[in-house]
Amino acid sequence: MSEEANGPVDESPLNVLAIGLLDRPGAAHGVAEVFSGRGLQMEAFHGTAGSLNPDGQAQALILFRADPDRANLVIRVIRRLSSVSSAELLAADDPRIIQSVLIAISDASAPMGINITPLDPQTALAAGSPTAMQTWLASSVAPRRLGALRLDLLLKH
Repeated sequence: MSEEANGPVDESPLNVLAIGLLDRPGAAHGVAEVFSGRGLQMEAFHGTAGSLNPDGQAQALILFRADPDRANLVIRVIRRLSSVSSAELLAADDPRIIQSVLIAISDASAPMGINITPLDPQTALAAGSPTAMQTWLASSVAPRRLGALRLDLLLKH
């Protein structure tokens, strides 16, 4: 870990955990307990109910930093939870994963690998791999964000 003005920065690799959940109370809480019980911080958590997903399954996508051994431990524990129907550990640069954020159109200059789509005269959608997005958003040329980061996993056809 290196130090920054806001404290230590975890330089472990970014991982994405794609979880199929039974759509019932407490399902996301059980997953969060696995992370907190192992001292891991979720960088982003995106969950949707089954009715919002094309396959009808509730889904959670979690972006987190951990070395390969800790990431594999987390997935083994999560797979044992009764509320989890599937779990897959993915690298943050897996081409099926897209991270997006709304930005000010005046800041719509992005590095290679990040796509900018104007939505109106003031707003654009920036999208790319979590690795590229996290690097860009932490840089000195980061855009002014107008919304929260979102994670999506492209489903197989």
